[in-house]
Amino acid sequence: MTNDPGPIIQARLHDGMTLPVVDVTNPVFRIDESATSLDRLRASIVASVNRPADARAATPGTMPNLLQRMFAPQAQYLDGLATYLLKIGADNLPVQFDTEIERRLASSPNAVALRIRLQQLSRLMARALRNAPLSAPLRLLAIGGGTAIEALNALIILKGGSRNTIPNVEVDVLDIEDTGLLLGKAILAALCETKGPLAGIAATMTFVPYSWDQPSSLASALHERMIEGEYILASSEGALFEYGSDRAVIANLSLLREAGAIPIAGSVIRDDATGQAMVARSPFPLKARGLRNLESLASAAGYRISDAIEGVASDQFLLHAD
Repeated sequence: MTNDPGPIIQARLHDGMTLPVVDVTNPVFRIDESATSLDRLRASIVASVNRPADARAATPGTMPNLLQRMFAPQAQYLDGLATYLLKIGADNLPVQFDTEIERRLASSPNAVALRIRLQQLSRLMARALRNAPLSAPLRLLAIGGGTAIEALNALIILKGGSRNTIPNVEVDVLDIEDTGLLLGKAILAALCETKGPLAGIAATMTFVPYSWDQPSSLASALHERMIEGEYILASSEGALFEYGSDRAVIANLSLLREAGAIPIAGSVIRDDATGQAMVARSPFPLKARGLRNLESLASAAGYRISDAIEGVASDQFLLHAD
């Protein structure tokens, strides 16, 4: 990776809004992962449990756009656009979301933890993709994928590394709703433009309706969309392994194994004070199961942890079939 900041690519949405494309190889978006930095962020997250959540006291009509999305009534998870905005960083927020409150939110330890999660998981995915045969088409399954930004960054890392030639790529966004799909497609289109980091790659993104509590939908998607000879890698950033029940995790992993021992990269909330603080502070039903509990669930489905990176509130991992 270079330390020279390159130009920030912009993705244009259908309504005319433009958003910066998060590229973890660009120093503008890269976050320090040193042990000192991680420890400092963890301490801040633990300390935040005792601080009042001012944003929740605001009425919906007075909340800035980003906060309205984060604290929407009945929301069970952070939607694709809100998650993406937190990964942009305070200095890169577009004008529609650039208020003092939103800048503080985007620079908070929790938001920085999400950015570290993204760059670590993308790096693990790129490592896995280097095992693909040079001529094999690639299929990336983004489970609970939102914008699938981790899959796109994995491709950026892969293309910028030792493997400069990448065949056709299919990105399947498996999610219960397609709110992140338009942004994901706009990001992919911007990355594939003439001067983009994915220029020359024939890549498409498709929405596949999916719920991890109904794993048969995953089996159907794999059966209908897989083609002979392609290399498949699944990912789930901040989704299945952070929200799903033990039963759902085992069921989904079992289906991936039956479909061809498909490797999967993901994130799991740490089962320590930082992870517990993240869960306590979140308005969403997160689970701090940690790598040790994840390893037990993976083993029940015929998988093992082949690689892992310690993050802030979550650890990132790669699973391969036994």
